[in-house]
Amino acid sequence: IEAMGSGTTFKEISGKTMRAVKVRIPLDVSYQKRIAAVLDSLDTKIENNERINDNLELQAQAIYSYMFIENADPAWVQGHLSDLITVKYGKDHKKLADGSYPVYGSGGIMRYVERPLYDKESVLIPRKGTLNNVMYVNQPFWSVDTMFYTEMRLPNVAKFVYHFVKAKDLASMNAGSAVPSMTTDILNAMEVVIPSTSALAEFESLVDPMYRAMQENNIQSSKLSELRDALLPKLMSGEIDVSDIQL
Repeated sequence: IEAMGSGTTFKEISGKTMRAVKVRIPLDVSYQKRIAAVLDSLDTKIENNERINDNLELQAQAIYSYMFIENADPAWVQGHLSDLITVKYGKDHKKLADGSYPVYGSGGIMRYVERPLYDKESVLIPRKGTLNNVMYVNQPFWSVDTMFYTEMRLPNVAKFVYHFVKAKDLASMNAGSAVPSMTTDILNAMEVVIPSTSALAEFESLVDPMYRAMQENNIQSSKLSELRDALLPKLMSGEIDVSDIQL
């Protein structure tokens, strides 16, 4: 589809071009429906994993709010986000060869490349575009040049920082004109109450199992997505017969 598009700034493809694409399909409608049922079972599991992850993140956010907003200790020190993290610029990925490390943009994973830019726990914050799409990452990754990534300056603070920043309306702090933009100065200057070491450790112990479960679900969904995409052409060509599969 990318190759069929036209345009410079934004590629476009016409309905006429898409309608002209030739697709081999089984003539038997009942067979088509069985193929769809096989693929739908995989899609359903992926969607269930997404719903579970959404629920787990909401639980983690609720714990964050309870511990650090509703029951914040008056003795905790007032500081700035720069006391907790170092904001780093992402880099261009276009010259990297394909590989196994995810490249994150403001919309999520864009591709996989040969080597990571950073290999520790991090919070990714858009520098351009959709500013509110903050992400937590706990695997080696590459971040594009329109995303900030962060290095933690304290132990057990990454998930706290993620929930703190995610709760902010970064779009309202836009420093750009034509394109929404975020700056290191804005991020570093954010005021934050810095919890005690023991409170951060307690929060980590409560939410880390949730994040591990979310990561496992993401890995499973990625494998299911690969399986679905590999199955489709084999099912359509009849290389794999679904006539006797019971769903």
